[in-house]
Amino acid sequence: MSQVTIYLEEDTLAAAKASAARAKMSLSSWMAKLVKEQAPAQDANGYPLGFFERIEANAHAFEDFPSLDAIRAKEVPDLPREVM
Repeated sequence: MSQVTIYLEEDTLAAAKASAARAKMSLSSWMAKLVKEQAPAQDANGYPLGFFERIEANAHAFEDFPSLDAIRAKEVPDLPREVM
């Protein structure tokens, strides 16, 4: 298990200690629980759970985005390289 040093203002530390005491937890356990509750759950690849489902559900918002062929149709060919 890793250790972390954090710096808190005195009133913030007092509030955290009081909340931990009310929850009958150590300050360390209370802080770890708080972080776990606030951090989004992730899949095996590090994406938030439901990320791709939300993208799919909003696919209609991207319908007017030009296709790759439409984007590349306006490209100008590269100049040939100089022979030395």
